[in-house]
Amino acid sequence: MRKPENFYKIDNETITIGSQPVTIDVSKEGFFVTQCGGLNHWNNVVLFEMDWEKDQYNIKICVLGEGTDGWYLHEKLPIPKSLMRTISSFKEFVIVNMVDVASNVDLTNVEPNLAGETQLDAVEKKHNVPSSSGPNVTYEVTENVGGIADLWSCTCPAYQYSKEIPQTCKHIKSINT
Repeated sequence: MRKPENFYKIDNETITIGSQPVTIDVSKEGFFVTQCGGLNHWNNVVLFEMDWEKDQYNIKICVLGEGTDGWYLHEKLPIPKSLMRTISSFKEFVIVNMVDVASNVDLTNVEPNLAGETQLDAVEKKHNVPSSSGPNVTYEVTENVGGIADLWSCTCPAYQYSKEIPQTCKHIKSINT
């Protein structure tokens, strides 16, 4: 995929995610999403590294003021070509991804350490939960993912495609009641 013309048109665009205004700042690496104006509650910014030749992108959490230094939240995600066609659909792409970032990362507090990992202390707990759809199928539910208290994940398809914020599924709900 070639870099779409609309990509440069979104530079310095402001969008609202929930009640939070953010700015899109296009760079050679892709684009940064930063907190708007004089609001400086975030210690980090989000970098979308766009690899147009491979049709994939990475989402990286970077330390505010440190360029591209940071850690990867997601890597090698497919670029949804349908969302690259118009400026409004591109903004929708940013909003959907930023909602995912917000459900996984506290941009006000989480800072990468020198090893590129977050310094968090909640202990991950893993649970095997049987599937209701078939025998001999279990899914792994993780509590306190990445050391973040009360952040859950599951290996089931329903969790992967969940649109709830934060993401959830019936396996998580069966444990987290």
